[in-house]
Amino acid sequence: MSMFVVQESIHADHISRHATREEAIAAVEEMIREGVATQGEFNIREIDDAGNTVRVFSIPGEAARTEVA
Repeated sequence: MSMFVVQESIHADHISRHATREEAIAAVEEMIREGVATQGEFNIREIDDAGNTVRVFSIPGEAARTEVA
């Protein structure tokens, strides 16, 4: 089962872990609404059961970008 990690875009510091991509997106969107984060400050890293990066997603609404590890 994959895990989705919200992380800083620049330093990749982990902020929170979520069971679904949708939960991770909602967490970032909430931080933006509350004014504690800005658009583009965070992205989402999908990791597999072994802890390997599957891919990194930008948050929808930003320039469409998906990086594959």
